[in-house]
Amino acid sequence: MSSPCVSILIPTFNRANYLPETIASALQQTNRDIQVIVVDDGSTDNTAQVVPAIADARVRYIRQNHRGVSAALNTAWRAAQSEYVAMLGSDDVFLPTQIETLLRIIERDASLGFVYARAQAMDPVGKSLPQILGSAPKFPGHALASLLYGDCVCGIACLIRRDTLARVGGFDESLIANEDWDLWIRMAELAEFAFHDEILARYRMHPASLTGARSAQYRRVVLDRVRLIENYYARANVPADALAVKSLAFRNVYMDVGIRFLAIGQARAAMPYLARATRAHGNPLAAAARVASVTLFDLYLSKTRWGVALVEKFVAHRRRAITS
Repeated sequence: MSSPCVSILIPTFNRANYLPETIASALQQTNRDIQVIVVDDGSTDNTAQVVPAIADARVRYIRQNHRGVSAALNTAWRAAQSEYVAMLGSDDVFLPTQIETLLRIIERDASLGFVYARAQAMDPVGKSLPQILGSAPKFPGHALASLLYGDCVCGIACLIRRDTLARVGGFDESLIANEDWDLWIRMAELAEFAFHDEILARYRMHPASLTGARSAQYRRVVLDRVRLIENYYARANVPADALAVKSLAFRNVYMDVGIRFLAIGQARAAMPYLARATRAHGNPLAAAARVASVTLFDLYLSKTRWGVALVEKFVAHRRRAITS
């Protein structure tokens, strides 16, 4: 039997209530040359009964002791024998044409390490929300600089060349979250990536999410974003294109962390990071204006359909003005 073209990796921990919908969305892809690898990271619910009950030979179930999402993803991709891999959160879903669409793009260009699109938010029962993940890179043709500038990639709307993933050694198991952003940065030192402007997945927002505001580990998840950038620039021999955006990278990650703390009502924790953001790059007044506008979008406009549409039109207008 030949190996599948794409392996869809689903790490899971106590998500038995969402897994049937998640796995079904993977199996219902228009490109059927896939396998689905579910790694149960020591769940204590009935995941061990739910997954094996799915009657499809393309589903493989692996159980391991609880070691975190990075370890589960490493187990999954190392078990895969396909040329490409995709990641799917165990409470998220793919739209039917995701694999077909992204595969067509990556197969046209051997220089691409991965290609990604967008995902739209949904609430716990699957109702669509305005928030959207995935955006065009800040510096087209400069993968590393774009990813240090900010995490523009949507991990659940992404197709990865397995060889590129293997060359960087997979996921950092010391990270409990942000493991995908760390991976994009390391892969960007070896290969370019491409952005496809289409919503191809849906991600679920609910209180039990690791990155949700009610998570007991939320503070560590947020602060690890700063640690990720600090650790990158603490390395020896940082590439020149990475050094060129260093001050912007720090400004943006401080701003990101501050906004995340504001979003959960922790203004005291947020203010030092927002202050650092205004001092990190260029004119403090211009930086303060940037911080204010991004905060306005993240906390308010991104939660409304009209706000998202307004900002999308503004960004598109600026992009046309720059390239004309």
